[in-house]
Amino acid sequence: MIAALLAFVLATSSVALPLGGTAYRKTHEGNRHYVEGLYEDALRAYTEAQVELPEAPQLFYDIGNVLYRQSDFEGAAEAYTRALLSAPPELAPDAAYNLGNARFRQQEFGAARDAYTRALKSNPTDTDAKRNLELALRALQQQQDNNDESSEQDQDQQQDSQQQQQEGEQQQQDQEQGQDQQQQQQQDQPNEPQQDEQKQGSKPESSEPADGEMSEEQAERLLDSAAEDEKESLRRRMRSKRRVSRQREKDW
Repeated sequence: MIAALLAFVLATSSVALPLGGTAYRKTHEGNRHYVEGLYEDALRAYTEAQVELPEAPQLFYDIGNVLYRQSDFEGAAEAYTRALLSAPPELAPDAAYNLGNARFRQQEFGAARDAYTRALKSNPTDTDAKRNLELALRALQQQQDNNDESSEQDQDQQQDSQQQQQEGEQQQQDQEQGQDQQQQQQQDQPNEPQQDEQKQGSKPESSEPADGEMSEEQAERLLDSAAEDEKESLRRRMRSKRRVSRQREKDW
């Protein structure tokens, strides 16, 4: 694995721009700064050279190398891609190889695989490109396995969530159904007789008189008896008057 990772060195271009001119001088200056590790100075020199040769694939390639060293792998990949648009045969294998390295660093293993494959088509003897292609294929397979496992876990979690939601809904439905049944049972039961507040406070009626009280029947009998006594008293008085009258008549 360590030996394979050593293949991630950048391929430097041996393709030079035409001698003479500002572009050549700036490119030579940029190469010197690049070797010294002065990547900002190298990038500035390559960019100044592009003013004269804006579409030169060699300058895109050199700029890609600087950006890669600065860990700007996306910018490097874009520069290598621009270089490959018009790269001469001697530059194409190296540009494709470095593009594969940049995509690998971004964990875009499918794009890295394609770039290494292109490098091998241009130079089948490139052992570094072959080794890195194997690494890209292995990483791509591992990435797909992880994605599949993550997808399965997401599906399981989604199913568990749906099941929990269904169970919660079923439980709520059961509770609502139980409440409905309870209410229905209460409605089906006969109503309890309502007692009037006044009746609740009154005593039950009874034909028997309470202690010290007289019933209506007794009172009526007493009145009848009193009437009879009064009648008898009246009769007595009448008889007494009659006797007196008779006596007087006898006296006469």
